[in-house]
Amino acid sequence: MKRTAFFFLFLLLAAGTVTAQGLTEPEVLALTARLAPVQSAAGGEIQVDVTARIASGLHINSSLPTADFLIPTQLQFTPSPLFHTGTVLYPKPLYRKFAFYPEELSVYEGEVHFSCPIRILPQAAPGRVVLEGVLSYQGCNENLCFSPAEKRFSLPLEILPAAAAAAAAVPEKASLGAGGGKNTSGADPAAMRGEGKELKLTQDERRALEILEKGLFYALAAFFVIGLALNLTPCVYPVIPLTVSYFGGRSGRSRGSSLVNALFYLAGIALSFALLGILSGLAGKQWGFLFQSPWFVAVVVTIILLMAASMFGAFEINVPTSLLTRFGGAREGLWGALIMGLTVGVIIAPCAAGIIIGLVGLVAKLGLVAKGGLLFFAMGLGLGMPYLVLATFSGLLDRLPQSGMWMLWVKKFFGFLLIGVALYFVTPQLELIQDRLFFLLGLLGVVAGLLLGFIGHEAQTRGFRWFRKIIGTLMILLGLHWLNGSIHAKPSDLPWIHYTDQSPEVLAAPGKPVFIDFYADWCAPCKQLDRETFSDPRVKELLANFTLVKVDCTKPDAKTRAFMNHFAVSGMPTLLYLAPSGEELADLREIGFIPPEKMLASLQRALQSR
Repeated sequence: MKRTAFFFLFLLLAAGTVTAQGLTEPEVLALTARLAPVQSAAGGEIQVDVTARIASGLHINSSLPTADFLIPTQLQFTPSPLFHTGTVLYPKPLYRKFAFYPEELSVYEGEVHFSCPIRILPQAAPGRVVLEGVLSYQGCNENLCFSPAEKRFSLPLEILPAAAAAAAAVPEKASLGAGGGKNTSGADPAAMRGEGKELKLTQDERRALEILEKGLFYALAAFFVIGLALNLTPCVYPVIPLTVSYFGGRSGRSRGSSLVNALFYLAGIALSFALLGILSGLAGKQWGFLFQSPWFVAVVVTIILLMAASMFGAFEINVPTSLLTRFGGAREGLWGALIMGLTVGVIIAPCAAGIIIGLVGLVAKLGLVAKGGLLFFAMGLGLGMPYLVLATFSGLLDRLPQSGMWMLWVKKFFGFLLIGVALYFVTPQLELIQDRLFFLLGLLGVVAGLLLGFIGHEAQTRGFRWFRKIIGTLMILLGLHWLNGSIHAKPSDLPWIHYTDQSPEVLAAPGKPVFIDFYADWCAPCKQLDRETFSDPRVKELLANFTLVKVDCTKPDAKTRAFMNHFAVSGMPTLLYLAPSGEELADLREIGFIPPEKMLASLQRALQSR
């Protein structure tokens, strides 16, 4: 209480100082707002997007300030009998320390974005209307805060008759205009409907949507830059030794010849990513969520460890001769470079999809087959661009003095690097599974079985070939048995209601919102949620205000699948918030692991919506 009173006094003195010196407060931010779509029929849903550009050197408080004397930032709309306002999606805050307060404060800086879905009520009459809103905030600098302020905005909207709205509909779920144009459908994909069902978007997917809405040319450039940025992630580390190993040992090549082969190698990587986009659009699922399964991690780690073994001389990675013969090329030919590019692209794509989850999920949910393939092709070009240089000059490494020893040293160095990458991917699983020893023994058994039983072409008798295959098979089976026994989900101690065949309305207590957790026993982030987030005392305290429902999707039966389809669940874990009426608070939907701080903010917003 004393601290609060002290800072109120501080703010009053600061404001008095500004007035006494005849100074005016600076312009804290500039505001722009837009509506998508600008035309909709009664009963439809629109979305308001607001962008605040905060002046350099200044900041505004977040929507949930960490100090009780600070004024929160709020986006509000003028009440109207024509609209129903949904939950405002606030940006992720930054935590900074300033001279006027001893602890970190939750603030917004730079350019920040707010969004809110708004439903036009069915009784709204056709015609032109104006949607009015206001962003209220308090600006501060390093030393003091200014008086609370607000920015108002008005957005024109045309409510269409039902017939006109139907005529204006486009067949494709989402369409990108050419040359930087807007989304030609003019519709917010969050409100689009496929097969009569409302499309559900997560917060990551809504941010990805902002990229797609700015036009095809902008989206291609953005996906290219995102591909470049993926080179900073561990997903691409295995490509480095593969690239050096494949191109480094080829002698007698000019730089031009190496460049042409490297271009085919780059094209192979880009085609793999294009396939990721096409498959996501066709399947309507988020392929990146494969990476959340311990089994998928085990497969990826096994491949990485096998590549590490090849760096130490256990075997040599070559393009299969049968493939090269079919395409009429040689091992050093262009087809070989293309196929190697496709191979490394397949290695990267699933892992990268887990990182760019919002982009993959949006393409999947919108069903953008052709455009998805084109966009992810651009991303593959961006990701593979550094390897164009690496492949070009790797072919010249053999011209260095004592190139043979040099390449052996480089390969062993990358072998150790790959072991580190394998540890990077497997460590999170070790923290979440029940029996870490048998998980590691299982990986060892599978890798050893493959190396000892099936990989390697040294001369050997027929009897020994059969012997090593039998031993290798037994070791692989034993490894798989150990892996299966080590993977178990840890139950949560919260008062969950486990879904059988209830409806959302039945699950909800009177006046109480519902929190639904779709999980699976094989899902590592699900276990991490139980371990870190659901065990947090602050989260438990807020969850006590909800009806808690867990839906086991490990081996879903027909009723569970129908329940999953009702909420358009495409990955594990999916976290949903329902109002007491049973209506989903769509902009709070999350997929994947959520840290306690982020869940606290979502829980508070869900409680405020009652």
